[in-house]
Amino acid sequence: MIVWNAHRTTAIVIRHDGRSVRLVPMKSGRLSVSRYSREKFDAEWREYDYPLDKAIASFLDHAHQQGATVEAMKGLENLAQRDRWVVNNLF
Repeated sequence: MIVWNAHRTTAIVIRHDGRSVRLVPMKSGRLSVSRYSREKFDAEWREYDYPLDKAIASFLDHAHQQGATVEAMKGLENLAQRDRWVVNNLF
C-alpha cells in the first residue's frame, strides 16, 4: 500500500498486522522503517493512488543509491518479490 501524509511525504507500508504498521517513508538520504500504532497511522496517513510496482522500483533505486537499513531493504525487497509473483501468476 502506498500512503502519504499532510506534508506530502510518500511511504510504502511493508507490514500491517492490525495493531501496528511499519512503513518506509521516502526522504533524502538513507531509508529507514517507521513504526506507528494503528490509531496514529490512521490519523496521519492516507492511501495514495499510485502503482505499487513503480513506487517499489523508485524506493529500491533510491535505497541502492543512498542506502537503507537492513529492515527497510528487506521489507521493500519482500514486497517486490510478492508483487512479481502475483503478477506472473495472472498471465
